[in-house]
Amino acid sequence: MVLVLLGASALSVTLASGLYLNYVQAAFKPFLVAAGVVLVVLGVVAVASDLLAAARGADENPESGGGDDDHHGHSHARGPGVAWLLLMPVIAVFVVAPPALGAYTASAANPPAPSDVEAGSLDEFGADVPAGEPVPMELQAFVMRAWTDADRQMAGREIELTGFAVPNPEGEGWYLARLQMACCAADAIVNRVLVENEPEPPKDSWWTVTGTWAEPEGDLQEIRDHRFTVGEMTAVDNPPDPYE
Repeated sequence: MVLVLLGASALSVTLASGLYLNYVQAAFKPFLVAAGVVLVVLGVVAVASDLLAAARGADENPESGGGDDDHHGHSHARGPGVAWLLLMPVIAVFVVAPPALGAYTASAANPPAPSDVEAGSLDEFGADVPAGEPVPMELQAFVMRAWTDADRQMAGREIELTGFAVPNPEGEGWYLARLQMACCAADAIVNRVLVENEPEPPKDSWWTVTGTWAEPEGDLQEIRDHRFTVGEMTAVDNPPDPYE
């Protein structure tokens, strides 16, 4: 039964919903589906095998077990009763699905170190993007470009970012953040920008903001948190895939 329920939970969060995106990359869906199917099949085979063995034993010894059952009945009854407790963690997965990582993780984690990504490899500001129009960017791309934009091509350009609100433990403004994962939630790192010119919204609420990079002075790669001056904020629903 544990195998069947584990397999069913894997199938329910992949085929019946997109909850698996709270924990792993979308590319892992086929592997989760395959694992769920294997677990369900193994569980059904094990249960069927036990039922057949019990039925066969009853047919071969219809009058057996009187004395033995009286002698060992207490231990046999206790064993299966305790074993059913193994189902509780599995049932909890159906009742209380762990949410995606959010503001708590983003505020506790340190932002990544400057990458060796070259600014020229990021083409959000190509010739097909007229000046004056907001440029949609992922937070990861914005942060990496802010660290490597030696020519400061982002300066003065309107940029559109989407992320969730995170309180600043140091009390100066608040963060717009997005978590990035290579494989699963266990390796997630935070990309964030510091917003100082707007009141702090509720923690973990999602926003699309349009504004400009608060261009810093000095060496870009020595900046811990790049600042973003917000011109417009729009509340949005939580995206199906919360990670970048």
